[in-house]
Amino acid sequence: MAETITLTDDEMVIEVLNFFYPDNPINEHLLNTESRDLAAVMYAEGLKASDAMHLVPRPSLNPSFSWLQKEAVKAAWRSIQEDNNIYDAVKNTVALKFKSKYAMAKSGI
Repeated sequence: MAETITLTDDEMVIEVLNFFYPDNPINEHLLNTESRDLAAVMYAEGLKASDAMHLVPRPSLNPSFSWLQKEAVKAAWRSIQEDNNIYDAVKNTVALKFKSKYAMAKSGI
C-alpha cells in the first residue's frame, strides 16, 4: 500500500516558490501573506500557460499535412492528460515575470 504524503499549506507554498526559484530558496521563517498569495498566482499561471503549450505543434524536419494531422492528435492527447506538469519554458517565463514581486515578498515589503 502506497504511503500518502500530505503537505501543510506553508510547505506547499515553499515547494512552489522553490520550484520557480531553486537558486534563491525561501524557508518557513520568510513566509508572509504576500509570498503565500504570490505562490498561488505563480502556480495558477504556470498551469494555465502549460495547458496552452499542449496545443503547440512540435517541430518536424519534413512538415506535411499528415504531420499536421498527427500533431493535432498529439495535442489533443496532451491536453486531456491529468498531470499538472509545468513546462520548463513556462517555468522560466513565470519566474522571470514575478522575480521582483518574489524579492519584495521575501524581504517583507
